[in-house]
Parts: sequence; structure tokens; C-alpha cells
Amino acid sequence: MIVSIRDYMWRQIIKLAWPVIFEGVIIMAVNVLLTAMVGRLGAVPLASVGLAVMMQFASALVFAAAGTGAAAIVARETGAGRWQEVRSITGQAIMLGAVLGVVLAVAGLLAADWVLSLTAAEPEVSSLAAGLVKITFMFTPFYLILSIGTAILRGMGKTQTAFYITIFNNALALIIAYMLIFGKGLPLLGAYGAAWGLGISQLAGAVAALVVLHKLKTVRLSWRHILSIQRPVIKRIVDISVPAGLEQFAMQSGRIVFNFMLAGAGAAQFAAHQIALQVESMSFMPGFGFSVAAMTLVGQYLGKGMPHRAVQFAWLTNKIAFWSMTVMGAFMFVFARQLTSLFINDQQVIQWGTLLVMVAVLEQPTLALCFVFGGALRGSGDTRWPMYVTTFGVWLLRLPLIYLFIFVWHYDIVAAWYITAADFLIRSIILWWRFESKKWV
Repeated sequence: MIVSIRDYMWRQIIKLAWPVIFEGVIIMAVNVLLTAMVGRLGAVPLASVGLAVMMQFASALVFAAAGTGAAAIVARETGAGRWQEVRSITGQAIMLGAVLGVVLAVAGLLAADWVLSLTAAEPEVSSLAAGLVKITFMFTPFYLILSIGTAILRGMGKTQTAFYITIFNNALALIIAYMLIFGKGLPLLGAYGAAWGLGISQLAGAVAALVVLHKLKTVRLSWRHILSIQRPVIKRIVDISVPAGLEQFAMQSGRIVFNFMLAGAGAAQFAAHQIALQVESMSFMPGFGFSVAAMTLVGQYLGKGMPHRAVQFAWLTNKIAFWSMTVMGAFMFVFARQLTSLFINDQQVIQWGTLLVMVAVLEQPTLALCFVFGGALRGSGDTRWPMYVTTFGVWLLRLPLIYLFIFVWHYDIVAAWYITAADFLIRSIILWWRFESKKWV
């Protein structure tokens, strides 16, 4: 049977995207269940766990950008068939992740109390969150190894393998957390059980990623590839990863400030904010999946010396992502209250959460554009423009407006979500313009 070029491209995109999308489903399901379990303990534990997990992930994702840079290089080298380069990039990226993870773990343990004292959260929330942060940060080196290892697998086009690792990692997190939160077969730790469950699963996931990369015939990663220092390879990773890291720093530091500012709205509104973020993460599944597909295909076809095909793949991926996330948005709007009610029984929190989820629907089409155009640019090695756009959107647009509306003009938390929707709209327009310019080819 003769397959048209367009059908072939569709199949390639879906083949790469579906494991990442279902990976997102698994992560979302685990986050939903973890949040629901902690939510049974009350608004204070829910808000505290949300702050603690957000701080670890937000901080670690800055350094996990080494995986973004490595994945972009690996995609191009895979397209060109240069497997020795893939092996070297993989080993050195994991080494960087482990070293940076140790530094971040020490910093997190030492600074947790001080950082949380700066928040506008209620004393009960910040006190419990400080203890949780110290647990989560201990496992940061393993989280970075896991993140970088799976990012590299995606860059190679092995999204299905990364998916299996995610299933293992998240299922383990859910089981251990449940047993510790409620004392089922293990000591009763309450909210602390969620932190230990996530940490132990990150350790196990890191080991699984290393084993897979060692067993993979095209890579055959060994300790000498990780422990040896190859300065030209490290420089190559750093050159692409630093802008990606700065983008994550702008995004995640902005996210921390964003959450710290909103924590002052009170436990009920802030708990609703945390729940709405979990519900909205449903829409990130297709967005992130197609972002990875765009990054991988653009990188691989540039490596094959076919830039025109890379552009075609990016546009088609964008179209699929746009409509997928728009449909997800419609689903979220219709079932906003039911989705919010999954997490907590407090009617005040449910009311606020329902409003926030409905506002989040406005973001979905523009988020799709940000995901795909950002992924395509990173796949080409142009990590600077996503950094510029993110920094502008978060620090020069979103946070100043939230300060004005929430702290100066005393609007409620819903205003912050409208401002966020406007931020993504402006960012999507700029990224569209940059991609259309083709200066990245």
C-alpha cells in the first residue's frame, strides 16, 4: 500500500507523541491521587505538600535543563547516525545532573526554613512545608538523573521506553505514599508519607533509567562514560543547556514567587489554586507530548540535512496539538466542578477551584502554540528565544500584574489566572513570529 508523505508524517508524530501523552496521563493520575490522599488530611497539609513538591520540582527543573540540551543534541546526532557522540553526550549529561543534584540537595536542606519564612503562607502551612522540603530535596540527585535519562531517550525517539520507566516510577510513588500516609503496612507518617513516597520512587526511577541506557545496543552506557570528564562534550551540552536552564530558572523562580504571592490569599483559596493546577495538568499531556515530538523530529531531520521536512513536521505537529488542547479545554470547562471535587470535600475550596479551572480553559489553544513552537526551536538548538520569551512573559508581564491586582488593588485569586492566560497569549504570538522567521534553520 502506498502511503502519502502527509500520512507518513502523521504516523511519525503520533508514534513519538502518544507514549509521552500517556506518560503525562500516568503522572497526572498519580498527582491527582496523591493530592486527593493528602486532601483527606485537610487544607493545611494539602497546601503544605503543594508548596514542598513545587519547591523541589521548580528548583530541580532548572538543572534538569541539561537534559533539554542533551536531548536536542542527541536528536540531531541520532538523525545523522553518530552513535559514539550520542553515547558521550548521554554519559556527560548524567554526570552533570548528578553533580548539580548534590549541590542543590545541600542548598535545599540548608535553606528550607529561611525560604519558607519569606512566604505569605500561614504559619501552620510554612512550618509543615519546611519539614517536607528537607525530605524531598534529599532525593534531588536521583530526580535529575531520572529526568535527564528519560529526556535523552525521547531525543533518540525512544519515547515508549521512557514511558515504561515513568509507569514504574510513578506506580511505586503511589504505592509507597499510600502506605505511609495512612499507615497501611508501614509507619503512619501522614503528609510526610507523600514526600518519602515521591523521593524513594525517584531513586528507583534513576536506577531504572541508567539500566536501560546501559542495555540499549546503540548506547551501551557504562560508568566510564559517566565518570570521565570530556571537556569538549561538556561545553557542547552547556552551550545549549544554559539558555534552557535560564528559561527554567525564569519559569520556576517565577512559579515559586507566583505561589508565594498567592499563598497570602489564605488556605482555602491557595488550596483551590493547587487543585486547579492539578486539573489543568490534564491539558498539558497532549501539549508536552507534541512538544517532544516537534523537538525530536526537527532535530533528527536537521541532522539528516532535510530542514524543509523539519519545518513541515513542526507545522503539522502544531496543528494537531492546537486542536487536541482545545478539546481538552472544553472537557475541563464542562466538568470543572466534578474534577475539583475529586480532591477535597471542603465546599469553599471546591467553589474557588471550579472558577479557576474555568479560567484555565482560556489558556489551552495558546499553550499548545507555546509547547510546539518552543519544542521545535529547542530541537533546532535555538534555546535562546524560548528563554527570552519565558523571561519576558513571567517577570515583566505576569508577576508585576499579579502584584498590582492582588496586593495593590485587592482582587481575589481568580484575577491571577486571567493574567496567566494573557501571558500565554502574548508568548505564543512571539514564538510563532520567531518560528516563522526561519532564522533558526
